Amino acid sequence: MFTTEAIVLKKIPIRDGEELHELFTKDFGKVRVWVKKRKQIAHVDHGSIIHGTISTKGSKNTLEQSSIKHMIRTEELDYLGILCPLLCVQSISIFCPMGGPYGQVYSDYMSLLPLFSSIEWVEKSKELFVMKLLKSHGVGWKREESKESIIFRKIYKNIGSYPIQAFVKLPQLDMEVLAEIRKVNQICMSQYM
Repeated sequence: MFTTEAIVLKKIPIRDGEELHELFTKDFGKVRVWVKKRKQIAHVDHGSIIHGTISTKGSKNTLEQSSIKHMIRTEELDYLGILCPLLCVQSISIFCPMGGPYGQVYSDYMSLLPLFSSIEWVEKSKELFVMKLLKSHGVGWKREESKESIIFRKIYKNIGSYPIQAFVKLPQLDMEVLAEIRKVNQICMSQYM
């Protein structure tokens, strides 16, 4: 049995009120847990963060108890503010393999949660998060270095070493550089979608 914090990636209804949740835990990476009806987390959407106790018997993990640490409050966000954390969550689900500890991914996501409510930073946060995830997990980054801007190259070079928040508020990260990051992210992700 262990206690950890986790991002809720997926909630899959199974039978008789049981659900299978895919969680991205702070300490153990991505895990799947069974949740019995009486222990379900009420009104927690994908992308929210819980604090939970997980028991392990054989190869079956069960969520024994949980509490909400940070809930994505959709009524306070515009469409883009809702879409961006969901795309971050989808990216974690696709690109992080099961079981490996990726504490930096969890920390980056946690640090970006307050920025998802800001029109100025929400799109930058999402694209930088995806860029770092794609780079750190080596899923086929497609680059044409001769066509890249200097700022893009600097961000790409350093994004693995620094927290994403260090890049989000860079004044040099304008719409042209953001479009450059988005284009490369889409090319890389297209083969997995």
